[in-house]
Amino acid sequence: MRGNEYIAEPGRAGQVIEESWIYAQGVVDTLREPVLVLDASQRILSANRSFYQTFQVRREETEGRLIYELGGHQWDIPRLRDLLQTIIPVNTHFEDFEVDHEFPTIGHKTMLLNGRRLERTSGAPWLILLAIEDITDRRRTAAVLARQARELARSNADLQQFATIAAHDLQEPLRKIQFFGEQLKIECGEALGDEGRDYLERMRNSTKRMQSLISDLLALARIGSSAQRFVPVDLAAVTRNAVSDLEVRIEQVGGRLRVGELPTIEANPLQMRQLLQNLIDNALKFHRPDEAPVVKIHGELLGVRKGRLRGNSPVAKSCRVIVEDSGVGFDEKYLDRIFAPFQRLGGRGQHEGTGIGLAICRKIVERHGGEISAQSTPGQGSTFIVTLPVVHGKEMN
Repeated sequence: MRGNEYIAEPGRAGQVIEESWIYAQGVVDTLREPVLVLDASQRILSANRSFYQTFQVRREETEGRLIYELGGHQWDIPRLRDLLQTIIPVNTHFEDFEVDHEFPTIGHKTMLLNGRRLERTSGAPWLILLAIEDITDRRRTAAVLARQARELARSNADLQQFATIAAHDLQEPLRKIQFFGEQLKIECGEALGDEGRDYLERMRNSTKRMQSLISDLLALARIGSSAQRFVPVDLAAVTRNAVSDLEVRIEQVGGRLRVGELPTIEANPLQMRQLLQNLIDNALKFHRPDEAPVVKIHGELLGVRKGRLRGNSPVAKSCRVIVEDSGVGFDEKYLDRIFAPFQRLGGRGQHEGTGIGLAICRKIVERHGGEISAQSTPGQGSTFIVTLPVVHGKEMN
């Protein structure tokens, strides 16, 4: 059997052989990857269209030749000889052997070779089916992506280092401005007069805001660089600690907090505390002027019936933490904006803060492989929804 030839036999048997050969050749030609059929001596009996198109050779210079002679011996690849002459006779097949080769006509190629020995019931010498997958572009793309990932990681590290150094260097002159501002108020307050004292107070307020901004920028930069492993974290206990930290603010605004059941998950405990503290602080901050804020915090395990929040459930893969408030709310068309750094939906003087709190929340949630979103209606409060994995794989740790 060579190329499209076959041995004709009389009667029905010959017709069956002819139809089988046409069927088999049609299947091989339909395959998108190059395929060769070789005899036991590695001489090419047939090849499919993809082989001719990929390697830019003609049928007449291919069929009947030893594979190593193709294209002026450009297929005389030591690794291929080893596969066909050593492995196939012993093991009957080989899979996903990667070969790099420089072809004079088409350039460098990276290929995955899959070969199988085909025994024939007639007792004739066996055949070899050789499939060639061209993965040159895939390897090139993977190399580009790996290089870009390394460059991005290096850039992020440089950015975090810059943010840390810049913030540290900025804090020292700010401390001096605050110190001398205080001294000026104490020693020269009366001599400054009303207008001078007003200027001084504005300066002090600006330095306080700048210091808060630097602290928040440092917190944002440090989230991704934290090397602490994820451990079991009781979100109920974390919430109690966050509420304790916000005790003064809660008293100032007359806030009421209602904390429901919350699950235990694998997380970074410090970042979970920062997440919940920022969400609660945000809810207290954006309250309606004529009404004391009411904040509700509760959670649920997804995939588990209600009332089973204690400990990690083998059924639950993720949980949801919900923070609801009765505040001013916002138009949901600004949903993406509220999680971006320095973005405010109200005027700068309308509510205190740096505009980074929710950006920190999003970064913490994303570092934990979760999602954060919100639902709101102007004048009717907001609901922030955090979805987090209950447990993490080794790659997250």
